[in-house]
Amino acid sequence: MGVVNEIAAEQALVTEMYHRLDTEAAEAQAELSGAVSPERQVLLRRRLVELAAAEDGLVFGRIDHADGTSLHIGRRGIRVDGEPLLVDWRAPAATPFYAATPEHPLGLRRRRHLRLAGRRVTGVSDEILDGSPPGPDDVPGDGPLAEALSAPRTGHMRDAVTTLRAEQDAIVRSAHRGVTVVQGGPGTGKTVVALHRAAYVLFAWPPVAAGGVLVIGPDARFLDYISRVLPSLGEHDARLATRTGITGRAATATEPAAVAREKGRAVLADRMADLVAARRPAPRPVTLPMSGEPIPLAAEVVAEALRAADGRPHNPGRDHFKEYLIAELARHAAAALDRIDAETAEMTGLDLDAAVAEDLRALGLAGTPAAPLDLGDPAAALRVDDDLDKAITELWPRLDPADVVRTLLTEGEATTIDGPSPAAEPELTDDGGAGWTAADLALLDEAAALVDGPPDQVFGHIVVDEAQELTEMDWRVVRRRSPSRSMTVVGDFAQAGPGSTVRTWAEALPGLHLETHTLTVNYRSTAQIIEYAARLLTEIAPAQRPSRSIRHGPPPRELTLTTPELIALLQSETAPTRAVIVPRKPDKSDLPGTMVLGVGECRGLEFDLVVVVGSAEFDDPRDLYVALTRATTRLVVVTLVS
Repeated sequence: MGVVNEIAAEQALVTEMYHRLDTEAAEAQAELSGAVSPERQVLLRRRLVELAAAEDGLVFGRIDHADGTSLHIGRRGIRVDGEPLLVDWRAPAATPFYAATPEHPLGLRRRRHLRLAGRRVTGVSDEILDGSPPGPDDVPGDGPLAEALSAPRTGHMRDAVTTLRAEQDAIVRSAHRGVTVVQGGPGTGKTVVALHRAAYVLFAWPPVAAGGVLVIGPDARFLDYISRVLPSLGEHDARLATRTGITGRAATATEPAAVAREKGRAVLADRMADLVAARRPAPRPVTLPMSGEPIPLAAEVVAEALRAADGRPHNPGRDHFKEYLIAELARHAAAALDRIDAETAEMTGLDLDAAVAEDLRALGLAGTPAAPLDLGDPAAALRVDDDLDKAITELWPRLDPADVVRTLLTEGEATTIDGPSPAAEPELTDDGGAGWTAADLALLDEAAALVDGPPDQVFGHIVVDEAQELTEMDWRVVRRRSPSRSMTVVGDFAQAGPGSTVRTWAEALPGLHLETHTLTVNYRSTAQIIEYAARLLTEIAPAQRPSRSIRHGPPPRELTLTTPELIALLQSETAPTRAVIVPRKPDKSDLPGTMVLGVGECRGLEFDLVVVVGSAEFDDPRDLYVALTRATTRLVVVTLVS
């Protein structure tokens, strides 16, 4: 009866928590139905979304201190008369739920896990942490981690808010405000930790939350796989994007990995900066037309105009340069008119201004001033004389970022920075991104920053997953969107693809203070699969030790099969999720019911059953290592024969 009584006691509290949740939702809905400002409407709708997200698994844990006090832990905080009924998992008071161990109980006697089906408590299990014997109210048993590890995959990553281990929680709650690096072998929970870290950062540091969070992943399939995690943690404003997607363009062309690597090197940023800087004029004397009259300007004037543009990107700097010169020309014109008035008055004895005023009075227009020509207004000056704009453009031309990249990529050919030659146009076009490769997009983003300035949208916190895939130029794209340098970076260089240009985090993010954590426990694959894949580590990452798996299963199988035999094998399998991984992206799949992926598409994903076909045909042993470590339970390595 102990278990039944404990479930009943917990149910009474859980029912009260959901009642409070319903009350808060009803109050928000009632207020939203009334007359409220648009800003308040946004806040109320957001609150309703957050309350709805907390519905599933609202409460999942409880900690009992040695002094007899206890706290329930859940997805959001609930207070009654100022006292906590439920503590948000990110709050400091919830830390012992994740960090306490029998060796270091942190003042806890017991950690309880609750299982819910909807709003109904279906089970409890307890961990006794202080070494005391179980009492009549204790329900010793397996925690949710064991259940999660044995559960079949669903095609979407689940949050780990109920199962975070001490080493993971320490990373999630780190007080470090800069770049947090989470590294470790396949299946060590890097992605889960990073997403929970993002949720914690948004909860703990409101200024960061105000800037929003960006999650960068390798491809759309991966982003879909992780898309439910942050909403389940109450964070609905995160933007998910691929490393090319954050540039606002689409890559529609491909190129060899060796070419992509060369385009990804940071030295190209310096070359582009030199190309753009070369289009600024030197401080020299110039003659500019004003209403058809050439007006000379001294080198000192041009130098002052250049100083007015200092520190600005090319095109905004050009605008300041132009405005300064036009204002200077206007001063010249005004001085010339003053001289003409003075000379006329001296020769005729007439005050022209007074004579004009007398004529206006005679016509009955006294008090009506003539509309002056504002020569200090650049737009007015351009309307007066298009030749002036042409002359200034010859001095300092406006640039298009795409033309800068074309010039960079066609050095030594007929292309100039003022525009590509017809011969270059078919190879490098800019029709909505058509013809640009992924590596080109990072170059375009760099060129846009040089020419037009930094991106309009930046973020308070950025998560970069599969970060070992980014090139030096990709990292520059990321940094431009993180002015606060608050990031969580996740990766494993042993899994780096052929396009990567960096091999250390210091190379990826030079000059930044990094706090690096290494995860060592594998939660995805069985020990047998990890041992099988680890044979490649001696070649691809000899200094890296294999992660320690806490699960066991059947050993991987090596088979030689024909295509019909492979299809028959897959049809005989009952795994909930299964994938065939091949060296290169297939044009089509002839295996119904099974996901067929090129190795470049499977990073970060996991499946109950994985069949790796053509292991000898993988271009890079790191790619093969990635393919072998996608399986959670069963791995089959197939050599296909005709």
